[in-house]
Amino acid sequence: MTLPRHPVLFASLALAAVLVWGCRPLFAFDSGRIRTLSDPNLDVIYHTLAHFNLPGDRFNLFSEDYVRRMEQAKRDLEVGETRLDREAAALEQHYRQRPRLRFLIRAPFLADDLSSFRQALALIDYDFRTRTIPVGPKGRRRKEPLMFGNSRRLIPVFRNHFQARQEREFAKRFAGCLEEEHSRFYMLYREARTEWDQQGMEWFTSFWKSRGRSILEAWASRSDVTRFKVFLTPVMKGRGLGVPVEQGDEVLFHVLTPLPESRQEAMHSFFVLLHETARRSTDALAVFTGSSSPSNRDSMESEVRKNAALLAGHLYLKARFPGVHRSYLSFFLQLPAGKVSKGESLEPLFARRFPLNSASRKRVEAFVSRLP
Repeated sequence: MTLPRHPVLFASLALAAVLVWGCRPLFAFDSGRIRTLSDPNLDVIYHTLAHFNLPGDRFNLFSEDYVRRMEQAKRDLEVGETRLDREAAALEQHYRQRPRLRFLIRAPFLADDLSSFRQALALIDYDFRTRTIPVGPKGRRRKEPLMFGNSRRLIPVFRNHFQARQEREFAKRFAGCLEEEHSRFYMLYREARTEWDQQGMEWFTSFWKSRGRSILEAWASRSDVTRFKVFLTPVMKGRGLGVPVEQGDEVLFHVLTPLPESRQEAMHSFFVLLHETARRSTDALAVFTGSSSPSNRDSMESEVRKNAALLAGHLYLKARFPGVHRSYLSFFLQLPAGKVSKGESLEPLFARRFPLNSASRKRVEAFVSRLP
């Protein structure tokens, strides 16, 4: 490799490019730092959260179709009604009313295992000074239970986020539902569908190796992420979730994306991964115009950021990978196969469905135009 003859000038120009264009210098991203995984012990947490509807919220995992399918699976496996089924409506009400509880969506990636995660929630009122936990009314307490080492680390984290008594009560009830759901139903359910899960992993891996890896490289290179963990999960239906976790100087990016149920859906699962990765760059490009009430501001800003990432994916695939561009538009428009003729343009419909103010659009267009 030939070094620039004037290294100081070269570095200054590189820095200027970042400041002026908002685009970091490109470094080749080693695809070996992107791992694809399946983890039923992680999935059961999101399976439980998927029973709580948060209309209009970016982190809403609820799907009526998914819940119906789980109800049918319980009948097929002769499991019967679980505690989650009985308490979901009451828990959902608290979950909607108390935004700090949404920390549960990100919290699983701070834990090393399901057992510690569940136990730390269940023992959130543990007193480290007296080594006791409250039991029943009248301030009764019992001595220190057998506790996982990782639970000791997580309890202060959960207590810091869930400071209100009602939030801690929710955490304990959630832990109880999670424990029973896992032991009575979810382990049995995932065992019954082992072959489907393996097939879904194979379909995604095939698409990843043939096309996905080359599409994602430019975005991964600009994501400031050290390592990716991509979890293919049957809980996600047409949506995804990206959770960055900082560990020292490293940024670990955990992405939940749908486990494909067909070869075609493998491409859709990849589009979700692309969208969550693109947001690492495009969220900072969003411009918020107009005024809104404090109660609506978060929802409005979330919508602008989401649409900015969707536009970026659309422009990038149209310019660099036109072979999958139409499938991308159809997937996010949620168009059934065969509903639109092949000759009909989907771009006007996409622009109407995911509108973006002109200031944000210009910044996204400029950013995408500089991608390789």
